[in-house]
Amino acid sequence: MAYQYTNDEYLDMVRAYTLANDSLPGAINLYREMFPNRRVPNASVILNANQRLRDFGQFRTPTHAQGRGGVEYPVLLQEDILEYFENNPEASTRKAARRFGVSQWTVWNLLHKEGLHPYHIRDIQELRANDYEPRVNFCRWFLQNTDKNILFTDEATFTKLGVFNVHNEHWWSHSNPYVTRQDAYQHRFSVNVWAGVLNNCLLGPYFIEGRLNGVSYLDILNSVVNDMLDDVPLSNIQNLFFQHDGAPAHYQTQVREYLNNTFGDRWIGRGGSVPWPARSPDLTPLDFYLWGEIKRLVYATEYANRDELKLKIISAFETVKSDRFVLNRVKDNMVRRAELCITREGTHFEHLLRLV
Repeated sequence: MAYQYTNDEYLDMVRAYTLANDSLPGAINLYREMFPNRRVPNASVILNANQRLRDFGQFRTPTHAQGRGGVEYPVLLQEDILEYFENNPEASTRKAARRFGVSQWTVWNLLHKEGLHPYHIRDIQELRANDYEPRVNFCRWFLQNTDKNILFTDEATFTKLGVFNVHNEHWWSHSNPYVTRQDAYQHRFSVNVWAGVLNNCLLGPYFIEGRLNGVSYLDILNSVVNDMLDDVPLSNIQNLFFQHDGAPAHYQTQVREYLNNTFGDRWIGRGGSVPWPARSPDLTPLDFYLWGEIKRLVYATEYANRDELKLKIISAFETVKSDRFVLNRVKDNMVRRAELCITREGTHFEHLLRLV
């Protein structure tokens, strides 16, 4: 009898696959390191779990979809799909499926059988020509200062429908015919969350009431962040650098004055001594890792109201905080991203991470 994996095990496989940048061998090795006492899944188990989550929003194939994978498509059609990816290596499997009138599952299976490791194009922000140099400059600074303690921070909005400000997570797609999440609710609600990542320490969540502006953000910096840092080991906060992006609330005069008075030349952002490059969520661990991981945990089950959503977010943060092994790897991933950004002269690089 085949071994039956639990939903928690499948979830950990997807996490390992994501952290390994969609590399199946890397996911297997990472899973083995993270869970030495567990049965190690093979590549097909991880790939199929990831695909079922994308297609159905769950790890078990629903009854209505069982048996649909047995269709054998004409050889000419398969060749056309392979030629399409050869000419368009950065195309998504979903786009290819729509183009050729087949399921996304069929495209994944075909590419996998051909020994390819398809990757799904992330929902990344469009870069402008004048963005490249600032991105390279920041990455060079970061690689020269990897010994520094850098507190990366960000805010995100979780709603009944999903999470915003997650550029690389999107399996709750309304264009997917197999996902049956509700689009309209009688009562909609949202929760605004602030968080920070400092080495292998996770700060937060802090729930922001109302709309974030200069006044409320200054209050977060002046009280909330300081309180949270009290629980961080002293070795992690010595000569601390503070980072945030260029959101309007972050650029208010009183906020910049506070950062200058508190951190001097040790803050990263718009107007800071270390400029933060615009449109660069691929360079901050909150965007390329944390929000996506929290989303996986939060949206694994339904919730009925705002209070339940808050409790699920708190629980998800506690789960991530306890996994120092993964948080340590996030910093290693940041180093690799900076190296690739420089190699690519500031252009998009995430599609190359799978080759590492």
